[in-house]
Amino acid sequence: MAKFLATIKAILTRVIFGAHGLLAIWQCVISKSNQIWWLLSAPILLLVMEAIFTLTIKKNQEWRWFCPSVFLYLSSVVPAIWLLELEKMERRLKLIVDEIPIQAPNFKHLGKILGTQFKIPEIKVDTGTWIMLIEQFLMLILIVGRWMLPKGDLTRDQLSQLLLVYIGTAADIIEFFDSFKDSTIANDRLLVLLTLGIWSWSLLQFTIVLSATRARKPRGSGGGMSTYDHEVGCCCCSCCSIDAWGIALNILLQDAPFLAFRLLIIIHYNVISYMNVFFTCKNTLVILLQLYRLYVVHTENRKMKANRRHQERRMNDIYVISGSKHNEGKRKSRRNVESDGSEIEEKHENERRRTKNRY
Repeated sequence: MAKFLATIKAILTRVIFGAHGLLAIWQCVISKSNQIWWLLSAPILLLVMEAIFTLTIKKNQEWRWFCPSVFLYLSSVVPAIWLLELEKMERRLKLIVDEIPIQAPNFKHLGKILGTQFKIPEIKVDTGTWIMLIEQFLMLILIVGRWMLPKGDLTRDQLSQLLLVYIGTAADIIEFFDSFKDSTIANDRLLVLLTLGIWSWSLLQFTIVLSATRARKPRGSGGGMSTYDHEVGCCCCSCCSIDAWGIALNILLQDAPFLAFRLLIIIHYNVISYMNVFFTCKNTLVILLQLYRLYVVHTENRKMKANRRHQERRMNDIYVISGSKHNEGKRKSRRNVESDGSEIEEKHENERRRTKNRY
């Protein structure tokens, strides 16, 4: 029963990925008025093949180190969002306000069945609202998808901790994407491209499956390593521990690019606001905490390595001492045997002399 439910959740997760990807591509086709952009749905076809391979050959087991389903999902949604944002920028620069009318479903037949009449007004959603909804649901679907995908070696407690980390990460990414609200950034082509590039770069952390070995700890928490964490590391060196890799990924994929971008718009473009200054200080503090945590991990690794060497030396000393005692015991036994043998020979010699003297 548990295996059946896991299979259903895996299929449902990929269906949600594909549906959201198709929605983003459909909106892109409408915005561009060109059917060729349906080619962006190619990763969704690969997602179907990946689902078949995972469910049949891998027996619904989680991939190690990399999650292809999330990567294919992002490969379909992110390019569509890029096109939508660039199209919105062009329209903003040309001072064109466009609204896309979306016809509501026709409930006339339902009204006849129920004996009432529904009056559904025509819904008009502009391009900006559509893009915002697609972007917001992207982060929500990534979190829900991670929850529904197989948890692998993670316990329930570790999975809940990982989901809380994802929620915090998603909040930071959404807040960073709100930089478009500033007119200086929204009307500058270079800053728009930088924002989209850094946003896309930060999404890659959702494709990396550190849960194959351990759950990532919340940023700024203690850096202590468990015995299990040390066993799955590729070596005893702290640079190869999973904690160190998690810290490096958080800094390289999110905190450092966000800080660099905010410093750029404050120093070079002179975009100074309360939110920019606050989040710049926040990113700086988070990086300092991460570096401190890396130092703690390195220190504890050195202690563990020193303790392991000390235990090995003690075991070697015990082995040497026990070996020397064993050898000494053998020597004593040999001496006792030799002394016993000489005493027996003396007794035999004395008896021979006595018999000779009698005769």
